[in-house]
Amino acid sequence: MPSRRSFLRTGALAGAGTLAAIVALPSPPDATPLDRTVEASEVPPSIAEWTDEPITGETDSPMVRYQYRPIDDVDTSDFDAFVATAPINVVLVPDADTDAAGLERVMTVLDDEGWLRDPEEYTRYAWDREASEFVRQQATAAETYYGTSGRLHVRCWSFEGIVSMQAHEDTGARPKHGIASYERGLEAMETAFDAAGWNVSPAAIDLDNAQRDYDGTAPVITEGDR
Repeated sequence: MPSRRSFLRTGALAGAGTLAAIVALPSPPDATPLDRTVEASEVPPSIAEWTDEPITGETDSPMVRYQYRPIDDVDTSDFDAFVATAPINVVLVPDADTDAAGLERVMTVLDDEGWLRDPEEYTRYAWDREASEFVRQQATAAETYYGTSGRLHVRCWSFEGIVSMQAHEDTGARPKHGIASYERGLEAMETAFDAAGWNVSPAAIDLDNAQRDYDGTAPVITEGDR
């Protein structure tokens, strides 16, 4: 029986209105089933100092709490010129020496799931506390390019060696994309990275950013031996 993710791809392929969309869609991958049992792990020492109390500000830790969009003209150093749109709901700690390398480690797992990088999407930003400015999404991926029939979709930023991810399930692309679920995006990341051998600590860090079906506590997913 085809998986839920392969079903989404089939629907998107049938509904895509352009040849480009058809070419962009990969063959259905051997995606990790969403009902996979995730083996819970301890929170890594590199994150432990931020797990005692809720993180309530964007400068409190390397993890960001929300993704943002500009209200008007883009002045990335003006915090008040942006408004939050969706909560960060997954935190990842890759085994890498640089932020760029860490993002690539994360994205490789999604590549193996059959996801596409840089899909059709809105531009969003996150606050970099070291640079004191908003930074455009650094890495993105989704199950399909357009998400005509809905899709799982993530945006990522890496600051100070920690990747903050906004994971969600989109509604269909017409008349425009909306958010169907944050929790299903979170669960998809837990199962995919667990299957890839990463350590998953569910509901490990309180980002104080509950929204809709997400309660504000994000899993911490760490690369390394179990």
